[in-house]
Amino acid sequence: MQSKKEKRTALMQKLSPIFRCPKCGEELWVDEGSRLKCIRSHSFDLARQGHVHLTKKPAVSNYSSELFAARREVIEGGLYEKMHEALGELLDWEGKTILDAGSGEGSHLMALKKKKDFTGIGTDLAKSGIEMAAKGEDELLWVVADLAEAPFLDSSFDTVLNIFSPANYEEFHRITKNGGAVLKVVPGSRYLQELRKLAGESAYSNEDVVEGFYRQFPEAESIKVSFTAAVPENLRLPLLKMTPLTWKHTDDKDFQEKARSIKEITIDVLILKGRIQKQHRSQSGADPS
Repeated sequence: MQSKKEKRTALMQKLSPIFRCPKCGEELWVDEGSRLKCIRSHSFDLARQGHVHLTKKPAVSNYSSELFAARREVIEGGLYEKMHEALGELLDWEGKTILDAGSGEGSHLMALKKKKDFTGIGTDLAKSGIEMAAKGEDELLWVVADLAEAPFLDSSFDTVLNIFSPANYEEFHRITKNGGAVLKVVPGSRYLQELRKLAGESAYSNEDVVEGFYRQFPEAESIKVSFTAAVPENLRLPLLKMTPLTWKHTDDKDFQEKARSIKEITIDVLILKGRIQKQHRSQSGADPS
């Protein structure tokens, strides 16, 4: 029986060439079993857990392992099922190569993999999130990477997913095939409104993010997905811990007790779908959200 590391090495070989050296920009290939190497002898080993670091310097993230573990528990508990179904209907996923840019612990990509047959890579700058992802689904690749300098060759992906995460459209454009798609999921004004109200936070506005997407993809489509999900008692504390909304209340026992009374939560999102047309592109590619 193959180990996770062996399975992912085989997947890297299947996809090769797809990776780009983060130090010099040259093509990386699989060398000496599970090592990625470029012509200038820069090399990157696949970790025992089955992930690889493709960054110039050590990754730094504000997100903790506890947050990622809580998010995995909530997503695996099915609270985002309808959102995943909507994403699954937007594309022909079969046989495609998909990048989840800003995947965190990988739960959304794993949920989609259970529904569709595709080759997927999840990337995030948060090492703890990628390490957690690598311990799970072994038919996906997991990479610690910086979206500002994505370690992939030009035109490598059929689709880039960007779920509740900052975007870098310059890089998305470069690494996505002509005619490919970028799917971005942003919160709506009622997203997690029960937690927002409890935390004393105002409604979220996605106006700037949506406008930024349409500047890049003037003919983009948008699909609103909004529903209320029942929150089982065992998911109420993880729901509290999975979002930065409640960070400042981590040690507030009264707040935690009130959060445990939340029996339903609103998932309100906007899915934006843009098509890559390499001959028509705005030069301003960064998006903070």
